[in-house]
Amino acid sequence: MNDDPKDVEEVQRRLQEIQRDKRGRVRWNVSTHTAELAIGAIELPPKLPRPIGKPRRRQRRKRLL
Repeated sequence: MNDDPKDVEEVQRRLQEIQRDKRGRVRWNVSTHTAELAIGAIELPPKLPRPIGKPRRRQRRKRLL
């Protein structure tokens, strides 16, 4: 990959310009419902208790002649 430092600087400058133009138009408020959904997605699900009883054994099938 052959990147000229001039090209990289130009891209960085243009990117910063675009970000600066959009900075005032971004909405930063979130509804309560959306916040609750986001928190619910982050939380770990509760661990389910393990079933009590004998462990399941491998079933042996009857051999038919």
